[in-house]
Amino acid sequence: MSKKPPTKKKWPIPALLAAVLIPAVLALCLWAHVPRFPRLEAAGFRITEEEYLRAMYQARNDVLSDHAAAGISLKDWSTETVLGDPCRLTMERTLELLTEYYAVGTLAVERGYLADAGYGAMLQDMEEVNRKRLEALDTGSIVTGLPQFTLNDYIDYRASGLRLQFCEDPDNPENRITQEELLQRYEADRDNLFRQPDSLELAFLVLRPAPEEADTLRSALQTLRDLALERGSLAAALEDMPGLKAYYQQITVDPATYGTYARSHGDILAYSEGLSTGDLSQIIDLGDWLCLIQCCQRIDHDYVPLEDVQSIVEQSIRESRYDDLIVRRMETMQIQGDLEALYRFTAEQLP
Repeated sequence: MSKKPPTKKKWPIPALLAAVLIPAVLALCLWAHVPRFPRLEAAGFRITEEEYLRAMYQARNDVLSDHAAAGISLKDWSTETVLGDPCRLTMERTLELLTEYYAVGTLAVERGYLADAGYGAMLQDMEEVNRKRLEALDTGSIVTGLPQFTLNDYIDYRASGLRLQFCEDPDNPENRITQEELLQRYEADRDNLFRQPDSLELAFLVLRPAPEEADTLRSALQTLRDLALERGSLAAALEDMPGLKAYYQQITVDPATYGTYARSHGDILAYSEGLSTGDLSQIIDLGDWLCLIQCCQRIDHDYVPLEDVQSIVEQSIRESRYDDLIVRRMETMQIQGDLEALYRFTAEQLP
């Protein structure tokens, strides 16, 4: 009697469908729970995930710095602090950086400094700049600045170059400056920027006593000060106290040498600020050193004349106008997209 050949096991149709569909459904569910990067647009440009993440990591550092300045060690990005929701702060700062990037780029395109404000075009430009710099280095040519740009460095470098190009472009209507505007800016800035340092002749003693000598030397300086008030100068008083002559110094400072002395004798200049010709300071006691200063002569200098700093003032006005133009452009340039989806995406990227 012959045996029947074994028959293949047949899967019921419902079971077969389940075997195929269940893994697919599970995969779909898992995919649906992974935050996806939403579609974002700025100034007609599509913002890519790569582009957003580049700005987001920079924004993350800014948020960390803001919290550190407020005395907060930020470790949990999902917990609100006194500064706000760290995740939302990061997202908003990221959008600000992206808006600024496109404000700079679109203005540069309008003025003819760039052919394309897009992110992809910028990456191509950076690659070309880095290639040329590498070639120059290989041939022994001099390369100023960085030998190779990172992405963030190149964006900053490009933005600075476009700002300078705008400010030096004589065809820009924003760069026309009237004499009245020039004078107004000069007067507004001159106290902080254009005041010439006084000419000074200073005599002083600086002592760095050992702890056991501090009281003795402090008393000796006080005696010297009293004598100087009687005799009219430290130099005359030292004739009666020759043991302190080794500590005596004199410097003559004028506007041309002020910067040099500010580095080498910054404390002396600072403590002499309120002294007029002939004045003596009190005994200056900073713990590890003692000091006594006399202003032998002070000649007050007025401001640097406008004609000597006119080009600096003009550049300051142009830069301010450029910066204001970028701010106004940012205010009118909104990034379009699903910001709640973007928030979820951002939260997923932060530790």
